[in-house]
Amino acid sequence: MNKYRALLVTDTRQIMTDPMLMASLFGPLLLLAIARFFFPLLSDWFERQYQFVLTEYTDFFAAFLLLFIPLLPGSMVGLLMLDERDENMIAYYAVTPLSRVGYFRYRLFLPCLLTLLLSSAFILYSGITHLQIESLYIVALLVLEAPMIALFLVSFASNKVEGLAMTKASGLLFAGPIVAFFVPEPWTYAGAWIPTFWTTQSYLAGIAENSWHAFGWFIGGGIFQTAIIGRLLRSYLKRSD
Repeated sequence: MNKYRALLVTDTRQIMTDPMLMASLFGPLLLLAIARFFFPLLSDWFERQYQFVLTEYTDFFAAFLLLFIPLLPGSMVGLLMLDERDENMIAYYAVTPLSRVGYFRYRLFLPCLLTLLLSSAFILYSGITHLQIESLYIVALLVLEAPMIALFLVSFASNKVEGLAMTKASGLLFAGPIVAFFVPEPWTYAGAWIPTFWTTQSYLAGIAENSWHAFGWFIGGGIFQTAIIGRLLRSYLKRSD
């Protein structure tokens, strides 16, 4: 554990001195506060001013905000990895007790752990989500999305500046809940190429108390996202050699 502790201490120092990384770490807590305190006020205001019942779209907002959670720690870790690649730190870690395998294991585990904790907190305390057994499927898919985003950045970005630009491209993942909620069948299934589409569909099936459909979307999404992670990891390792 000592070999991982040293890297964790280094990460903590770097995050606390970089506003962008700090925002990526604490951003999910802000989302939780928005859902818990701001969304009810906004709903009341819309209903009074425009007779628009925003609460009818609570499930959409819940899914949308949930999908932000893996994006933030995933982007944070991706940017850290780009920094380390630029500074040739990965080669250094390869000859330490940490080893190259240990480095990758730590780097991919960190966003998974953060997403697990933060998404669970959101489901438990946001006040706009449904706590049920199917919530486990959603959390599991969100956990997979975090390393996928990190690997996406390090696989296609040459440096941290490009990585920051590519975090904006990651915003395409938010097309998943939009397609799942607002595009009618059968056209909605055209969104199956978007990883977050599967997460959203599992969430929708869960709140509709359709457990088998929720489980099916979870299995399909898990296979799809795992395949993407494997492909991105191979691409990153090839680029790092």
